[in-house]
Amino acid sequence: MRCSIIYLICVVFLIACNDVTVGYLETENAEYIPDNMEIPQIEDLDEVVDALRVKNNAPWVTQPIQGIEGTDPMIYSIEEVTATEGGDAMIFKQELRIIGNGSFYYPLEHKAPAGKYVVSIRVTNEGYSRVIKDIYTFVVK
Repeated sequence: MRCSIIYLICVVFLIACNDVTVGYLETENAEYIPDNMEIPQIEDLDEVVDALRVKNNAPWVTQPIQGIEGTDPMIYSIEEVTATEGGDAMIFKQELRIIGNGSFYYPLEHKAPAGKYVVSIRVTNEGYSRVIKDIYTFVVK
């Protein structure tokens, strides 16, 4: 009888064991502040205000994303770019970069035509992946 009880307890513990996803990822409060950027053409830059940017060929950089909680490391990628007002989403997406803290980098000298570009990103960590739709807007002048 005692062996039966021990056997039953072992079976219950083995059945209770299952694969549990490691970590967590919460993106409900994700946002950029500000959530948009105007990017002028290089010939339209102010000679005084933007002198260092032009001299160093510095890219346009956004603030890091805020409001994301989860298990590190988190990997950010550009999921989708939609273009309106004459833009070319494919060219813009090829030139746009996102780095480890969720900041976007867009080159000073770019090929994307003037237009409005809305970007969706994917945030991935161990066991989880979420797409955040239409999180940032770029307006190329």
